Amino acid sequence: MDDLIQDDWATEPSVMRACLHVWHALSNRPYQLDHYSFAELAQLADANDESLVSKALLYLANPKLKVLKTCLMYEFDGQLIELPDDEVAHYSKGEAVIHPQFGEPIPESGILMCFTPGVRLQSKDAA
Repeated sequence: MDDLIQDDWATEPSVMRACLHVWHALSNRPYQLDHYSFAELAQLADANDESLVSKALLYLANPKLKVLKTCLMYEFDGQLIELPDDEVAHYSKGEAVIHPQFGEPIPESGILMCFTPGVRLQSKDAA
C-alpha cells in the first residue's frame, strides 16, 4: 500500500505524507471505530491544510484503495442516522440529498460528512 501511495503522489509530497500518516495510523490500530470525523482524520494526517487533508481522504476513499468509505449522516430526533449509499452518490454530484423518511431535501447545513473504515481496513480488522 505504501508503494502505491508513494507512486500516486510522487509529485505532491505533502499529500503523500498525509495519506501515509492516515494509512499507518488506521492500519496499526488494534480495532476500528464505526465512524471517523474529518477532524479526527486530519489529526492523524498531521496536516493543518484542510484542502490537502480533503485530497488525502478522498484518495484513501477511492474504489482502488478502499481504505476509507465516505459516509453522510443527518440528525433526526437527537440521533445521527447514516444516509444510504445512493444519497452519498447524489451528494457527490452536487445534487440534493433527500430525507429517507419525508422525501424532502435535507439542507446542506444538516448533513455531516464522516468516514467509515473501508474494506481494506475491515478485512485487516477481521484477521
